[in-house]
Amino acid sequence: MIEAVRLPSFALSLAVLSLAVLVALAPGPARGATFTVHDKRADRELSETTELYVDGQRVAAFALDAAHDQISLPVTVAPLPGQSLSKRHSYVLCGLVTVRSGNGAPEVHEVNGTGVLLDPAGHSFEALAADDFTLFYLADPTNTGAATHAPWRSGLCHAAVS
Repeated sequence: MIEAVRLPSFALSLAVLSLAVLVALAPGPARGATFTVHDKRADRELSETTELYVDGQRVAAFALDAAHDQISLPVTVAPLPGQSLSKRHSYVLCGLVTVRSGNGAPEVHEVNGTGVLLDPAGHSFEALAADDFTLFYLADPTNTGAATHAPWRSGLCHAAVS
């Protein structure tokens, strides 16, 4: 039988303190980000179906029409694996929007917008359209630096086939 070695009380205290410091400095579990996405039907807009992807994963889907002219959705996203310190999340908006053209006829546009949410936790983003319903993006009206949008289209979105 091996006899236990007694450590002097100073050495034992130092060992316990070192362990406490290591635990405090160890990275904790990565936390997700929760934010809100709000969409409102524009005056020319007849209907809209949109899916929101964050970091390549579908996190929300919504539809607007005459009976449902706006929606607010809470969204929670997890950090990317291996990037617990990253607060940047790519997003894609996909879908279809039907608007009334200048002559009153219905006109269908593909929703396909991409961008990056920069530390989105706690933000309230508006789903917006520009350039005569050809550019789609998210923006926080109270913090213009909270999201960016890119001029390219995403491969996650698939054009409707008739």
